[in-house]
Amino acid sequence: DELILLAHLIGDGCILPKQPYHYTSNDPANIAVVNEKAEALFGIQGNVVPQKTWFHTYLRSPRPLSRGNYHPISNWYERLQLPRVRSYAKFIPGGVFRCDDERVALFLKHLWATDGNVSWKKLAGRAPAGAIYYASSSPKLARQVQHLLLRLNILSKVTKVKQGKYRPNYHVLIHGAEQQIRFLKTVGCYGRRGEIIPELLAALEDIQTNPNTDIIPKETWRLKVEPIMRAKGFSWRSFFTKMGKSYSSSIHKNGISRPRLAEVNEHLHAEELEQLAESDLLWDPIVSITALGEEDVYDATVEGVHNFVANDIIVHNSIEQDADQVAFIYRPEYYDILEDEEGQSLKGIGEIIMAKNRHGSQDTIKLRWIGEYAKFSDLEDPDFAALPEDTFGDPMSNPNIITRSSKINDDEDIPF
Repeated sequence: DELILLAHLIGDGCILPKQPYHYTSNDPANIAVVNEKAEALFGIQGNVVPQKTWFHTYLRSPRPLSRGNYHPISNWYERLQLPRVRSYAKFIPGGVFRCDDERVALFLKHLWATDGNVSWKKLAGRAPAGAIYYASSSPKLARQVQHLLLRLNILSKVTKVKQGKYRPNYHVLIHGAEQQIRFLKTVGCYGRRGEIIPELLAALEDIQTNPNTDIIPKETWRLKVEPIMRAKGFSWRSFFTKMGKSYSSSIHKNGISRPRLAEVNEHLHAEELEQLAESDLLWDPIVSITALGEEDVYDATVEGVHNFVANDIIVHNSIEQDADQVAFIYRPEYYDILEDEEGQSLKGIGEIIMAKNRHGSQDTIKLRWIGEYAKFSDLEDPDFAALPEDTFGDPMSNPNIITRSSKINDDEDIPF
């Protein structure tokens, strides 16, 4: 009930401070389900007001409001950590992302009934297809919808659509018969908009697909296919003749679909090409990189694959994989850890952690950190260890430290 009501209110609801809470739709089925769930969850009796071809249902509180006695939908939004904002700032609360796939699909089904589209796309000379997308003025909401679709193994694309002097819209587009069929069978759409789904599914299943997404980069021809082909004694022309196809040098300008790479590998029998053709990674071009400012980030290792996912992008630790040695520097004092478990002072202590070493042992080496000189020294370095802490600020207080400010002749050797 919460997922269904939340989907409709995020899509077409007006939940703003100092305004009457209401929901607008031109589909009586949507109005009915909002009223049904509002009453089941909060005892709210929706008041439906028609306006031309639209309907508004006003969601008044079932009890008088006063200081400390708020509207039940306000309390609900606060519990979900969901601010009451206008459409361009709306987003999906974290609780939805913790749901299982079945509930995610239910949420998207009702969200699509608000600002989603499921319709025919009929072009001259082409078989009828589908136009399936979700539109929002909130870029964050659009990205979240794309992420939830990916949870259900449905690929989509977000595009920015300018609206003249108004705020731009962001469309979450589902292209291609294969992806559209998966969406219609897994998610679908509630209400009147979903009535064409059986007919649309039948038309999509008759389409012979020609994929233009998830294309393996064109560099694969030169970097992967050619070395294996040459090692087996083929030229490009002789290899394509063996495949029963004509060769054109223009193939190097285009990427390779998975079925085509699998066909190539039927004649080369290379495990590397088989892995490329059958992997469950999606190849997608980067179209933009947006700076978000500086943030604390944390590396992670996932046992078995040794990579992790950030914003639906696979991040691979190839630098660590190729390195012979990996060392880390750690200073407890930097993180306000001033004593160890035994109460010993950690002030001025630094650690060099040899985490990977192909040519020797792994170890942690403790050193003394002298911040005034940005220098590490042995823990027992006589030049530093015996000095009181307040003398580090004055280099001349230690006769063993020679600096450029010392009175030394220009032609005299300086023992740095």
